[in-house]
Amino acid sequence: MAEERTVKDAFLDSVLRQIDSGDPPEARLTYDRLIDDGLSNNETLQLMAAVLKIETNKMLSESAAFDAASYSKLLKKLPRID
Repeated sequence: MAEERTVKDAFLDSVLRQIDSGDPPEARLTYDRLIDDGLSNNETLQLMAAVLKIETNKMLSESAAFDAASYSKLLKKLPRID
């Protein structure tokens, strides 16, 4: 369980760094949009971390480079996760 928490924290930390740095710009835009739509800070960060995890898992399973365009596309769909 502690290992799972560490992985979860790593995704949340990555999302926070993306928001703070504005790289990719869609991270800050998505965060602001979801907060403006009434989601809490925690809900917003959890959703964004879930999208990052989806893209990371896809990258690892396909032995491919991180697909920034796909990541941006998923961020734009939030709060829906398909």
